[in-house]
Amino acid sequence: MQERKLSVEQMSPSRENKLSVVIPAHNEAKTIYEMVSTTVTVLSEAGIDYEILVVNDGSTDSTSSEIEKLTRNFNKVFTLTLEENIGKGNALMRGFWKTRGDVVCFIDADLDLHPSQIITLLTILNKTGSDVVIGSKRHPESRLDYPLHRKILSTAYYFLTRIFFSLPVRDTQTGIKIFKKEVLEQTFPRILCKQYAMDLELLAVANRLGFRIEEAPITLTFQGKFGRIKWADIRNIIIDTLAVFYRMYILRYYDSQLKPPASREPAVSIVIPTRSLDRYTHECVIKCSRLDYSNFDIWLIPDNDTDLPPELSRIENLRVVPSGKTGPSAKRNIAVRQTKADIVAFIDSDAWPDAMWLKNAVGYFDSDEIAAVCGPAVTPPDDTMLQRAGGLVYTSSLVSANTTYRYVPRVMREVDDCPSCNILTRRSEIDANCAFPEEFWPGEDTVFCLRLTKEKGKKILYVPNVTIYHHRRPLFIPHLKQVFSYALHRGFFVKRFPETSRKLKYFIPSVFVAWLVFGLLAGIFLLKPLLYVYLAVVGFYLLLCIFSSVKSLEPIVNLLILPGIILTNLTYGIGFLIGLFKRRLADS
Repeated sequence: MQERKLSVEQMSPSRENKLSVVIPAHNEAKTIYEMVSTTVTVLSEAGIDYEILVVNDGSTDSTSSEIEKLTRNFNKVFTLTLEENIGKGNALMRGFWKTRGDVVCFIDADLDLHPSQIITLLTILNKTGSDVVIGSKRHPESRLDYPLHRKILSTAYYFLTRIFFSLPVRDTQTGIKIFKKEVLEQTFPRILCKQYAMDLELLAVANRLGFRIEEAPITLTFQGKFGRIKWADIRNIIIDTLAVFYRMYILRYYDSQLKPPASREPAVSIVIPTRSLDRYTHECVIKCSRLDYSNFDIWLIPDNDTDLPPELSRIENLRVVPSGKTGPSAKRNIAVRQTKADIVAFIDSDAWPDAMWLKNAVGYFDSDEIAAVCGPAVTPPDDTMLQRAGGLVYTSSLVSANTTYRYVPRVMREVDDCPSCNILTRRSEIDANCAFPEEFWPGEDTVFCLRLTKEKGKKILYVPNVTIYHHRRPLFIPHLKQVFSYALHRGFFVKRFPETSRKLKYFIPSVFVAWLVFGLLAGIFLLKPLLYVYLAVVGFYLLLCIFSSVKSLEPIVNLLILPGIILTNLTYGIGFLIGLFKRRLADS
């Protein structure tokens, strides 16, 4: 079932003090009808102008049919259906962008918190003039009836957040919160957590942006859903909490001036070059078809004509254009020559986009200076252990230097070189003099970006929430083959395209490889003291590798990352040297 798009006609116009209530529901068939109908009664009796949006978050029970009953029985209840259960945070974020109220309330669907408490939070919001009011289990006037283990977890998390964040609140996780719309418009574009730690991240960012937060007492009656928070969830909450701290105080990621998703939706063509319709390509097309965007088509460019499976044949905006046996650049150029869209979005067939990929990107094309927008290609969480380890190798500064932003979200910036697996470009900028060079692969993106920035004088903007998920080559052999190919072309490009390739960071691995060989020989056969210097340098490098390899709570993954970093450096250094001395490449 496709997500139901909410049109302007379906939602009443925004008026002063209109309240939007967003209720995320994942397998809540037993409670959702009572929860929503009670909310309708409470708000109607209070004389509040409201709308209720129920986000069906990938439910596999009869939640969908219960929500359909609600929309038939109540004209102010609407639904947004998400095909996959990514997390509560994702559901709230997606739901918010569909609302039209000036004040937005998030409340859980499980009836632990009675909807009458919305009135309490609204009253505090109006009396205090605050921007955010959150229900708090630690408020002295709160009345709680829930298990001891939940109290222990709540207290432990309170102390954890107290250590790392100076928030003016004592509880971030209670499932009822009210925000002025402008708070969410400024915070949500910066939010990365899509599960439980989203509550903390949202409040931490709001506080950093200077919004005033107040706590409200709540009455909580536990409905007996023990087991909702598993140990794996606790581990992930801890990881996400530490990540928020790192982004806030080390990277200062939240200081980026990110735009809200675009309200205007210019025509976009998504181009997917592929050899054949394998499982990754199938996944990519399906995910693209579910994007939260209304004005796009999908261009699938395989080698040969192929029969589409039923799931793909039902996608009305999918075009399949066989190209013959040719490279990715030629496939992209074929689509560009045929499409009439304003913007062309390029994605690799072994990747898939975040649902807000296009909406988060197109607003930056309002400036004529911006010719292209790119973003990170994150390793999917469901990749194999060897794939995830390979992805984490790329996030190491010892491997990617100052380009780790290509693999994890980092601060927004202007760039002159970005991978073609995630780049959106004005179609008007792609012409005979500025297209993907068909003689190179990989490296075609480097040449394309150089033509945009150096020859046309345009800008490429890296936007961290323009996100795709890119399946990685597993460690070790497939990963290293890819690294060698990248290095070979970069070394060759130093001579051919020095504007963006003749940079010190690309030479460092080769210098290190040369030191490993000639430094050892010199220390053994020429100067004994040099051998001690050699060993000291190697020892320091290994310490850096050990430190940089701690990127996961899975010890085995960290053990894989360590040799992955070392072998990646050596492979890149050798490949770069070979490319540097080649007169031509086999692909050229």
